[in-house]
Amino acid sequence: MSINAITVNPQRNITTQVAEIIKLSESVRCHINTHRYQSVLLDDSKIWNQICSSLDLIGDSLCAVESYETTPFPEDIGLKYIYTYGILQALFLMQDALRHLSEAFEVPYELTETLREIRNYRNASIGHPSKQDQNKKRYYNYISRISMNKPGFDLMRSSGDRDHIFTRVDIARACSDQLDGIIDAYRKIVERLEEIDKMHKEKYKDTPLADIFHSAMGYFFEKIAQGIHAHSYGDREFGYSHVRLVKDTYKKFQAALVERNELNDYTEYDLKEYFHALDRLDTYFSGTENTMEESDARIYLSYLRYEHKHFLQIANEIDAEYQNKT
Repeated sequence: MSINAITVNPQRNITTQVAEIIKLSESVRCHINTHRYQSVLLDDSKIWNQICSSLDLIGDSLCAVESYETTPFPEDIGLKYIYTYGILQALFLMQDALRHLSEAFEVPYELTETLREIRNYRNASIGHPSKQDQNKKRYYNYISRISMNKPGFDLMRSSGDRDHIFTRVDIARACSDQLDGIIDAYRKIVERLEEIDKMHKEKYKDTPLADIFHSAMGYFFEKIAQGIHAHSYGDREFGYSHVRLVKDTYKKFQAALVERNELNDYTEYDLKEYFHALDRLDTYFSGTENTMEESDARIYLSYLRYEHKHFLQIANEIDAEYQNKT
């Protein structure tokens, strides 16, 4: 495909294209900000920063394209160059950012002929105009100042042997074609992330977290209460055994959250406090804590009962998400 030709869709609305790319970008951001994926990505700071930088750069470049589309072209000749240089560089950077974003998620990315042609326009016009080696040939490129306007400009390319090529660089069409190419490549990334999410949920959807808290939990708390109020050794030992049953249940819950990569900092903190309360009741029943009174034990039990509803809600919310189709 020569630099003189580029297949475009002049009917495509740039504002619509930008909105579609923003929507795709939001899908990616939603994925990386979901704890079960974010915690893994953060383990490799280079990949994390590559993803975040690429997302920001695509968004910034979209702003440049949209502003170029909607604002008047300047009359000042210097600003004409700034506008022209800027929009071509924005297209160039957007391609690089999408390539790096695809690379971070291990999604194959290859420039289409159209995107490669846009890249060639940038290189010839503003990248290496005074000496450009291309296809084993050296070119010297000139922007026609008088031809510069918002839709584009005329470019002359000379190989130094009286071989001159004149072409019209259509910026409006290049922007439209570029955004179409970005949309296609972005969709592949989103589809890959949706597949990852689907596979993760499929793995655990038949083993709900809420099932860890079986129906006997209320019975456990009741027996702990009876053990606190009891005066016989047998009743206290029975209450003590149910403290251990609650603790074992919550250890299973914590392990299941870790396995699913759903244990965020907030839940981890809440669980730490919950286990602390269980440990305090443990020492009360075992007799290793002589300063704890019966009223203290009742307070700890009241806390355990109340907070159990909180953890059950967390389990139900995660289970509901895993049942939803991506």
